[in-house]
Amino acid sequence: MVRATLHEQEIRQAIGVPGGGDAVVDGLAALDEPHDRYLYWCNERGAVKARGSLAPRRGCIVIAPDGSGLVGELGDCRVLEVADPRAALAKVLATIQTLGRQPVWVDEPYISPRARISPHAVIEGDVTIGDGVEIEPFCTVGPDVSIGRGSVLRAGVRVYPRVSIGEESFIGTNSVIGHEGSGHVRDEAGNTTRIPHLGGVVMGSHVEIGALAGVESGAITPTTIEDHATVGGMTAVAHGARVEQGATIAGGVILAGSSVVGSEAWVGINSTVRESRRIGSRALVGMDASVQDDLPDDAIARAPRPDVAKRPDDDDRAAIGFASRGRRPN
Repeated sequence: MVRATLHEQEIRQAIGVPGGGDAVVDGLAALDEPHDRYLYWCNERGAVKARGSLAPRRGCIVIAPDGSGLVGELGDCRVLEVADPRAALAKVLATIQTLGRQPVWVDEPYISPRARISPHAVIEGDVTIGDGVEIEPFCTVGPDVSIGRGSVLRAGVRVYPRVSIGEESFIGTNSVIGHEGSGHVRDEAGNTTRIPHLGGVVMGSHVEIGALAGVESGAITPTTIEDHATVGGMTAVAHGARVEQGATIAGGVILAGSSVVGSEAWVGINSTVRESRRIGSRALVGMDASVQDDLPDDAIARAPRPDVAKRPDDDDRAAIGFASRGRRPN
């Protein structure tokens, strides 16, 4: 969730919905994080879920699609209907960012004298860096970053604001943690605009991140890598994804936004996981697999074997790539 105090009139002004009302919310959250006095959003498919999870809540504001049928169905929660709820959410996040409404994650800055920080590293703003932390040359850290005891950042690592790293974790060379996610919406003119990602990254203890990996900040929900998880090199962990305790992500894997890899699961080299899909606990995903649907616990998923055949005798050996692109070898 994103903690930020917002008045109803600020929300209405941001999303272009006039009207009265003096409600105040304490932040934004996803539908599976029900709280009183929070702002939520849903699309047409999420309306049923919103009705079930938010009807018991009090003092919430819900951004819903036009004709959602939620008006008057969510107790004392206020429903604001718009044509594109996701685009409206982006405007609210931009308002929070512009007004600086988020409370800081690091409220007691501290750098341990027993931390080993290269003089060629850059530490910005208020941070917490624990005993025995090692930060190699050309790293940049912060502001609003916490790094627990004994963790290691190899050369060139970039840690952006709103990142929490636990104890004795390892981040490989030139990896980037907490950079802006890749979610986009269209503005009134039809142009692509970026959704502000304010959720940050929460990384547990004894986590290992390989070289050249990217872990994006969540938009609302933090991107999360739990204790004892391993994420291989050149892997992309998108906004809001979660890698649960003890899971292993091999090199070159792409986890799309809000996807989940269950505890002790294994995801093989160059696999991809579609947005919002879950790989169950202890599941095995083979190399090059494309996970398009949820996998249950203890499942095994493999990619199809490649079609292997002999190259034709009359094929042009001087050609670059396939000499005859319109036919397959016999």
